[in-house]
Amino acid sequence: MAARPPILASRPPAPIAAAVALVAGAMLLVELMATRIFSVLFFYHFSFFAVSLVMTGLALGGILVAPWRVREWDEAAFRQRLSWLATVFAAATLGAVFVISAAPPLGDRLSAGQVAVHAMVLLPGLVAAGGFLALAFARNERWIGRLYAADLLAASAACLLAIAVMRTLGGPPMLLAPVALAALGASVLATARWSRRAALLALALALGCLGTHLARPAFLRLATPRPPAFEAWNEHSRVVAYGGPHRPSKMILIDRTAVTFMHRTRLGPDGLAEIDPAWGRAPNEIAYRLGRPLERVAIIGVGGGDDLRAPLAGGAERIDGYELNGILVDLLEDRFRDYNALAGRPEVDLVHGEARVGLAHSDARYDVIQASLIDTWAATADGGFVLSESGLYTLEGWQVFLSSLSPRGVLTMTRWLLPGAPAETHRLVALAAEALARDGIADARRHVFLIGHRVGRMRDAFDPQAPVFQSTILVSRRPFTASEVERLERIADEVKAQVLLSPGRPAADPVLARLLDPATRARAIAGSPWDISPPTDARPYFFLQLRPRDVLDLAGRDFGTVTEITFNGIRVLLILAVLSAGFALAVLVLTLFTLPAAEASPGERRTYRRMALYFLGIGLGYILLQLGLHQRLILVLGHPTTALSVVLFWMLVGTGLGSFASERWVADARMPRAWAAILAIAGLLWAGYPLLAEIGRLDSGLLRAAATGAVLAVTGFALGFGFPLGVRLVGPTGQRAVQRMWAVNGAASIAGTALAAALGVTAGSRGVLAAGALAYLLAVAAGWWAWRGRDAGAP
Repeated sequence: MAARPPILASRPPAPIAAAVALVAGAMLLVELMATRIFSVLFFYHFSFFAVSLVMTGLALGGILVAPWRVREWDEAAFRQRLSWLATVFAAATLGAVFVISAAPPLGDRLSAGQVAVHAMVLLPGLVAAGGFLALAFARNERWIGRLYAADLLAASAACLLAIAVMRTLGGPPMLLAPVALAALGASVLATARWSRRAALLALALALGCLGTHLARPAFLRLATPRPPAFEAWNEHSRVVAYGGPHRPSKMILIDRTAVTFMHRTRLGPDGLAEIDPAWGRAPNEIAYRLGRPLERVAIIGVGGGDDLRAPLAGGAERIDGYELNGILVDLLEDRFRDYNALAGRPEVDLVHGEARVGLAHSDARYDVIQASLIDTWAATADGGFVLSESGLYTLEGWQVFLSSLSPRGVLTMTRWLLPGAPAETHRLVALAAEALARDGIADARRHVFLIGHRVGRMRDAFDPQAPVFQSTILVSRRPFTASEVERLERIADEVKAQVLLSPGRPAADPVLARLLDPATRARAIAGSPWDISPPTDARPYFFLQLRPRDVLDLAGRDFGTVTEITFNGIRVLLILAVLSAGFALAVLVLTLFTLPAAEASPGERRTYRRMALYFLGIGLGYILLQLGLHQRLILVLGHPTTALSVVLFWMLVGTGLGSFASERWVADARMPRAWAAILAIAGLLWAGYPLLAEIGRLDSGLLRAAATGAVLAVTGFALGFGFPLGVRLVGPTGQRAVQRMWAVNGAASIAGTALAAALGVTAGSRGVLAAGALAYLLAVAAGWWAWRGRDAGAP
């Protein structure tokens, strides 16, 4: 092997560690902010592409710098090259900010090309950042524990910074924060005057753009079809309001597709919003006309406030309105309170929080619990199919709602009904029947009432001649009486709704009747062309009624508005899974058949090739375990902000501390013990999966966050041994070994992101954890093989 220049320090110089922390923090900010921007630009199922995009940057960056003989440079040349890469990261990301802002609004129909163009503008900067980290880690294997710890701990801090930045800036200007961090990292390392000036120029431009945006909020704003009356961003969504102060209503758009309305109210002599007796006449508000006493009501998803009107008109004494999105709460309580004063009425109490968690930890009992079309498609950062509304449509969630009803209470929900593909309504009925069965009511037929009502001019993609409907279900723990059924049927006729299910009446759809009958329910679910099985917390994908195996049957179909969001998500997922798996395989093959150094010995070459499988395994395993935990814990924690902060923060903190500890705790001779600890943690996560639900039963939100944080930190600590131990094994095999293993690790993480979403849909989050454990088993087997062969000289 070629002689190396003497690198005597056992610890990385402080400027290098600081720059690694800054660049790593900037990369995570780009990932989180791209997720938010993609949710606005595209449909929600494209948002998890942001995770894959960052991992692609890591992989391509490792491939790009693989030929560079980093260990032969002197200190000044090494720092200068890192500074240049960090400057490219900052400059390219700054350019992406302007490109995204200048792009015209996307139409209703998205092509793959449009998505690729908008997303790929971020890729050049991410490739430069990936190359930066690959070079930093390749310089000296003795530095890896501390450098990787700096990377991960800075990324964990960025999780908290991201929330503040999203709330303060919003939109493309959010990306100015990672630009500034990357430019600062470049200036710390620069050894030449020109490179320091270039880094400081990028920093000055970022700060200048930031100042201009704060002075003129329209600067760098995403293009919209028409100027909005109001726009605000937070970590949960973008909210845009259209309509002036004198119009009878405002349309409020959440991200790309979700819409809610706010109607103007009149103020009475007492200064409170006047109650209009005509309120509560819509088909989805039929529960308030049932005739039962109405004292306390819970609204899940207040939105623009329309759902508050019916219970007020019905005489409800107390209305608890749960709203996950803080911007909407602010609009009702502050910004638009003169336009819509419903939140100021004494009966109304708005709760900024997730309804299921709030109801589970409340002693209140409600006469009506209502949720109408709660589907903002607000995807979270760790997977586009992990929606913030998922927990509302699971058996465990409905058990919470049923237990929160008074003895005379009714749970009512409204969903979509497509005559050509009635999967969503079928699934809603299956969910209701099974939830009642778990509540001790085996025969649900006298406890369910369902109507369908036509909406607008929307198109059914599966039956172009049929209009689109909404279905509203009423579920009562107490059987509906004959007089109540007669009353509901009469009201349905008044509002021009079709009765689909009514106690004692033949069902309009025989499938619905079979779903209510305990003797035929299982056969009806199995015989459906759609996935209408009741979702659970382990597999909370109510919105995805298409089975992955059936996706080819819909090839080339032009989806309508509703099915573009739901059915097409599976197709996008599978396409990305195939592409990412192919990319990971290509990088692995390239690594296996190229050598780290021409002068490497046969034993070093064997170690190098075995370690390629090792880094493939830890790349897959880490992302699968992280996303599997996130898929489950978001339902435990409820609020996506909490889930985002707790899951990413504690996982990265634990991994960073594990990496740091590996330097002192794990000598080369003890590597198998560290790998055994990794396998033990992965196995315990799978075996102890049912216990994760117990965290959700803790009464205090602080206790739930602390217990979750403890699980994640311990998990991350053990997994933190994996990467630095691998670098210590593969580093001596050749100049280019670490850069190539960094590329393999990144490519595996790309595949793992798509695989986690695919497995979550098909096998549930526990299946994702099992796949992560198997990936780590592969890694440990390959690592032990390489470790044993290196020490024993075995072939």
